[in-house]
Amino acid sequence: MGLPSAYGAAERVAGSAADKAADETSARATVALADLRALGEAYRRAMETAAATPETRAAMEVFVAEFSAAVQRCLTEGAGDEEIAAAVAPLRDALGSSPLIRRGQRQDRGHPGDFEMIEYLLSGRNDAEPGTLAWQIDSYLQDSAITRQHRNKIAHQAGLIRRTLSGTSADGGGRRVLLVACGGAADLRAVEPELFAAGDLVVLNDVDADALEYARAALPPATALHTAVEPGNVLQALPALERHGPYDLVLAGGLFDYLPDRYARLLIAYAMTRLCVPGGDFHFSNIAAGNPFAHLMKYLADWPLIERTRQDVEDLVRAAAPHQTARLSVGADQTGYTLLARLTRAAAPVRSG
Repeated sequence: MGLPSAYGAAERVAGSAADKAADETSARATVALADLRALGEAYRRAMETAAATPETRAAMEVFVAEFSAAVQRCLTEGAGDEEIAAAVAPLRDALGSSPLIRRGQRQDRGHPGDFEMIEYLLSGRNDAEPGTLAWQIDSYLQDSAITRQHRNKIAHQAGLIRRTLSGTSADGGGRRVLLVACGGAADLRAVEPELFAAGDLVVLNDVDADALEYARAALPPATALHTAVEPGNVLQALPALERHGPYDLVLAGGLFDYLPDRYARLLIAYAMTRLCVPGGDFHFSNIAAGNPFAHLMKYLADWPLIERTRQDVEDLVRAAAPHQTARLSVGADQTGYTLLARLTRAAAPVRSG
């Protein structure tokens, strides 16, 4: 009888200690959330009276740093996403005066980072009224590293397409390029039409049919003659995309920012076994871990991203296609905010006679 009694007493002590620890964690989270709410309210009030001044840019940099630190503290103390969202709701609403942030919040096309948002970022324009604080906020964001990385990706991808069209196809026929989740195909629009030859083909894929229509209308006519479109979620459209291949180059710019590991591995495996020709390349980008704008994007602009490290990307490839990948390299754009991965499909094994 003594052993069960002692065991029960120990269990009650352990349970009491666990409850106490949970209460302490909850108290710390409550304090962190209160501090975040106060910070947001202070900035919201400041926005009501502030005007655009030359000093506003420096103030925005301070705001991004302070807001990010306050959110991170909430997460560290165990606060949930819904609690954080509720704490910053007044500030989020106030920042809706910024056309750029409002685009993210509204998600008129049903998902974050749609082609219209990306085209707006690439244009560098500012739709806010000049002289207002909203105009200054968008000026800051359009010149920030988190926006420059989008432009850097497009320039990088355009260079890859040029290089492919300037070389020979791995299978000796026309050069074939696949642009996955291409949006408005800004990278292809930057490529000189004279690089195309008879038999060359670029296949455009996007989940948004309007994005593909926009891309086809915006392409130079000579380039459009060498394009085909395959609308739909890329994972569902893979068989249709494969029928146009195999490809010398497959590009997925930005898609991995939204792909959980399971689906990222699936796409990598398919690219390395079915889409790329032996010796062909699969290039994709992914937002790098440690993005200082991540909390602002998620909680104020409704634009969450899946961040990864270089090791994360290498682990995805090793898990998905270790024997089919002849070469893997992971670099970064000039801002360091975007990882640039290159996978080369292994050559087909030589059969002996």
